[in-house]
Amino acid sequence: MIIEQGNPFLLGCTKQNRSYNFAIEKAAEEITLLIFDSNQTTVLYEIVLNETYKTGNVFACRIAEKGLDRCYYVYRCGKEFYTDPYAKTVTHCENFGEMAQAPFLSRIALEAFDWKGDAPLHIPYEDTILYKMNVRGFTKSCTSHVAHKGTFKGIAEKADYLRKLGITSLELMPAYEFDECNKFPQYRKERIYGGYIDEPSIGKVNYWGYTKGFHFAPKASFCSIAHTKSDYTIEYKKMIRTMHKYGIEVLMEMYFTTESVAFILDCVRYWVRSYHIDGVHLYASAAACEAVATDAVLSDTKIFVEHWEGERGTVKHMANYETGFLKTARRFLKGEENLLGTFVDVVKANPKQSANVNYITNHNGFTLYDLVSYERKHNENNGENNMDGENFNDSWNCGAEGKTRKKKVLELRRRQMKNAFMLLLLSQGTPLILAGDEFKNTQNGNNNPYCIDSETSWLNWKKSEDAADMIQFVRKLIAFRKEHKILHMSEQLYASDRLSCGYPDISYHGSSAWYNAMENYNRHIGILYCTQYAGVPDEEDLLYVVYNMHWEAHELALPKTAENSQWTVKITSGDAKKDVVWKAKKSVCLAPRTVAVLGCKKEKIKKQEPLKE
Repeated sequence: MIIEQGNPFLLGCTKQNRSYNFAIEKAAEEITLLIFDSNQTTVLYEIVLNETYKTGNVFACRIAEKGLDRCYYVYRCGKEFYTDPYAKTVTHCENFGEMAQAPFLSRIALEAFDWKGDAPLHIPYEDTILYKMNVRGFTKSCTSHVAHKGTFKGIAEKADYLRKLGITSLELMPAYEFDECNKFPQYRKERIYGGYIDEPSIGKVNYWGYTKGFHFAPKASFCSIAHTKSDYTIEYKKMIRTMHKYGIEVLMEMYFTTESVAFILDCVRYWVRSYHIDGVHLYASAAACEAVATDAVLSDTKIFVEHWEGERGTVKHMANYETGFLKTARRFLKGEENLLGTFVDVVKANPKQSANVNYITNHNGFTLYDLVSYERKHNENNGENNMDGENFNDSWNCGAEGKTRKKKVLELRRRQMKNAFMLLLLSQGTPLILAGDEFKNTQNGNNNPYCIDSETSWLNWKKSEDAADMIQFVRKLIAFRKEHKILHMSEQLYASDRLSCGYPDISYHGSSAWYNAMENYNRHIGILYCTQYAGVPDEEDLLYVVYNMHWEAHELALPKTAENSQWTVKITSGDAKKDVVWKAKKSVCLAPRTVAVLGCKKEKIKKQEPLKE
């Protein structure tokens, strides 16, 4: 074996031809590198790294030795084992929620993987339909009917369902090796922003994954093959390749606390390069977000941050991921007053240099079904006396708290869910759907199940007539959005007739056409879109989205069109015949709490034939 000073800039373990470079940052006088055999039981080599191998606080050595690819390594500092923060796999993490006593080793080299020409999809934000999920909870329930429940393979088994629904991009909650049981010794007592990592109580797990961990390694317990000695990262890569084959992107949430900017940048680059992910949602410092946003390697990778105002190149790859749309849409959905002005602003919001990710529900809050079924949180099972979770949810139970058999309440909830989907999918921003909302998944009023790994937090795929109806509605609505470019433009709509075609790109109407009645007591409005501004042929020249969130029926004026044109109902949250009533072609009357899209196609005027002699 040849051992010499290594490259301190290549942190982690890097294979270079017939040698291996080990580099780790550690404030110590010396550290010992332990190399285990492929069975993870016998130490083959102990290599003491002292000042000779140290540059600053980085120990680095290069080892020339055959047959180390399937071996494992770990460091020892004093009497404590220290797993490489750049570890690409981590052992003894195969069973979710279980503590391990053995040292956490990392595989020295990963197996070669044939990507078969795969590459990130680069779907523009305006064409993106996001779907957020917890990898384990998505298919862990027996109702999912997949062979590999709670795993990356389970997601791949649902690829056809997601494609048919109309999803273009998945956002995965933490799917790297996070510390759900506070079991990694080197992180157990590390300070974070003046405090300490919250140690879960006995019997609790961090089901969501927003905690410390090893950011370079896929989560072993999310892999069906992790219990073997094989390279389980291949399962994650196969999932990515499968989803890309179905035209679906995969984005990862990455939660960081005290990690350096350099570490975060290395991490994001690694996942994009080695796993072909299509983007990341960063929970990190402002400096780290700036570094990732302005990195040339990541210039065409989707990057979600809480708020972005900067400019970067010609590719729109940054996105604002904040709660502005959620708060406005929820309050408008309930029928609160003085919201029309704010509502139309979030509907058309579409910044030039960044996208807006719009959502009404997310992992940290009510599911959509619970949003229309509960006015109060019910987090008793979390073991914190219902003190955790958001208290102000802008929710409404439609007349009964929780489970009920009242038909009027159930019908109203169903309509409110459809209204919510229409508010979301008919807005200009990039829509995000919380997994399971499309089939009325419930958490029984729990708005913060971060520590619950059970049927409460797992999606319930149980079939019902109501669930099937909601899935069909969401599928139809997504398809409608995709078919009409004017509903998902790449640039801001200006509310002006810049094409001199007689109609502005977007306009607002009330009881009188062309007058946007924004009085505080109004809860109804019509938004007219002229499809000519989309630059592509549409079935309709005009789309008129009419909203009535009041508990009373209201009339909205119909903008004047050609005499030979006719308005028709394209899609509605209610009954097209009963809840959308025409009033002499001058106005339309909407039933209480109803949204509808009307379409108008101008008939072509026939050319007059020349007179015969």
